[in-house]
Amino acid sequence: MTRYIGILDGSNNVWGVRVPDLPGCHGGGVSPEQAIADAAFAVCEWTEARIAKHLPVPKPRALVDLLRSGEIDSASGDSAVIVRQG
Repeated sequence: MTRYIGILDGSNNVWGVRVPDLPGCHGGGVSPEQAIADAAFAVCEWTEARIAKHLPVPKPRALVDLLRSGEIDSASGDSAVIVRQG
């Protein structure tokens, strides 16, 4: 099972998770748990679409690489979460 790092942000009833290694792949929900679950479903759909088009699926980057790249802004409330494909 492949695991990607997702970036969780939001509050109250609006939560989102984006998966920076998979451009355009994101999930949402009324709770962090629902947003993460929706993102996991989106990862499956995203990768299946790439495979169907015979395109490569990017390998997940390590958390430290995402932190170094500045893609996670913890000062503004972003949190890293594990999004499991499957």
